[in-house]
Amino acid sequence: MRQALFVGLALLLIGCDRRRSSGEMVTEQKSASVAKAEILRAEIKMAAGELTVEGGGKDEVSADFRHIKDDPAPTFTFDNTSFRARLTIAQTSKDGINFAGGENRWSVRLADGLATDLSVNLGAGEAKLRLGTLNLRSVSLNIGAGKVNADFTGQPMNDYEVKIRGGVGECEVLLPKGVGIRAEVQGGIGSIDVQGLEKKNGVYENAEFTSGKVKIRLSAHGGIGEIKIIVK
Repeated sequence: MRQALFVGLALLLIGCDRRRSSGEMVTEQKSASVAKAEILRAEIKMAAGELTVEGGGKDEVSADFRHIKDDPAPTFTFDNTSFRARLTIAQTSKDGINFAGGENRWSVRLADGLATDLSVNLGAGEAKLRLGTLNLRSVSLNIGAGKVNADFTGQPMNDYEVKIRGGVGECEVLLPKGVGIRAEVQGGIGSIDVQGLEKKNGVYENAEFTSGKVKIRLSAHGGIGEIKIIVK
């Protein structure tokens, strides 16, 4: 009951701070070639909205943006001057972003074979991350208020680390079987549900973490809400 009260209050405050007009919608597409890059640093910053990030790209990174015309358009900045490419997608506004009915939607596609460091910052809204096909090195996810589904299931190529920081809402993390997994999970006001891992000395592990060739290290910290981790 207490959790639901806090979540409802937080989302109400967020909603009150958004303009509720229903202006003309526009769709924009951006892309850039990563054929010459060996490593990608991708940083995504969204104030409020619905965000999807997935693999599937071959030699490029791309994004589709759908937002109200009068709102500031997201910036898509790509630097490929060295073997370390950098992608930054961001949106800022002095007046706030329309979010009535989900008018701010981004769909980002990253290149599967490229070694990738991914950072996602979402102020409020929903994030769906389908990252199991990517060649990940690290993932950092910071959510202010909302719902997150992060799917890492697949066949990882190398070890990588995942850091998740949640404020208010729900976070579900799906991890692949057959690799070593170690998870450190801390929740504030809310619940923690871990399936497929055994708790040892305050952390969660599977048997493959000791002997597995590929390992995933997860750190998840929640404020108010629910954290769910499932190995499947």
